[in-house]
Amino acid sequence: MATPWQDADVIRLVKRLDRYRQTIFTFLDNPEVPSNNNHAEREIRSAVIMRKNCQGNRSGNGANVQAIMMSVYRTLKLRGLDPLDTIVSAMKSYVVTGSMPPLPEVKLSVN
Repeated sequence: MATPWQDADVIRLVKRLDRYRQTIFTFLDNPEVPSNNNHAEREIRSAVIMRKNCQGNRSGNGANVQAIMMSVYRTLKLRGLDPLDTIVSAMKSYVVTGSMPPLPEVKLSVN
């Protein structure tokens, strides 16, 4: 960290490591903190596969819509709800009432 670097990218990296040094290696002190982000990678895998199967998003707007829909889908699934049924039910309610229904009760799930 104390080496005087000349490369701007290395200097920026060293500054970042210094700024986050108290938390970046938490996994070394706490065995319950994973040293990788495999869980996060698995959480977004279905969205990546869907995008690949669809030949990618055709526009920036399409990418934004997919990101939002996948976020809603995964959140509902993690809450133990059937995403498709919940979204269809919410849309039906919106058509009838003109407003979205309240969020469903949380049923925690690990899937």
